[in-house]
Amino acid sequence: MPEISIDPAVEGETYNAVTIRAKAVTDRGTEKTKILLYFSNKGDRLIFLGPMNQVIFEILVHGNYSKIIVPKRKQYWSGEFREFLYELWGIDLTYNEIKALLLEQRINSQKLKKNGFDLQIIESEKKKYPVRINLANDDIKLEFRIYEVKKRSGKIVLTKELERYATVTLRKLFRSNSE
Repeated sequence: MPEISIDPAVEGETYNAVTIRAKAVTDRGTEKTKILLYFSNKGDRLIFLGPMNQVIFEILVHGNYSKIIVPKRKQYWSGEFREFLYELWGIDLTYNEIKALLLEQRINSQKLKKNGFDLQIIESEKKKYPVRINLANDDIKLEFRIYEVKKRSGKIVLTKELERYATVTLRKLFRSNSE
């Protein structure tokens, strides 16, 4: 399984790590994704993994601005995370809003309702996955299982050398990823 790029030599620095399992059910079928989220006060890094633990997306986030990288195709897109999330699952939330929902179960329910989503939060007594969040509208049903957030020592690398990567539009990024 891919590991996050960290610089372990930085003494006294820490970051948080959490695993999120996402399942999306649409009329086209079911997609399961594992999301590795690493975050600190300097920025966040996400890795979206497919069923065979292959990297689908690597995402670097600073505020609500992100770089979505598809290593397999040597492509990337830069822009607001909200645009990526809307193209992926039809959710019109900023990065900070979706992160607050998944990690703190805090959300503006009016905004979700405006987007046509119903929300259900289920807290489990099992330590394995303490929280399950279901989002559903007429087009998609999403289930997120959020595992325990762990503090680790080191510093997340929030840059990636992209000079050999092609800049593409968000639509092209998704189109070429589903081929």
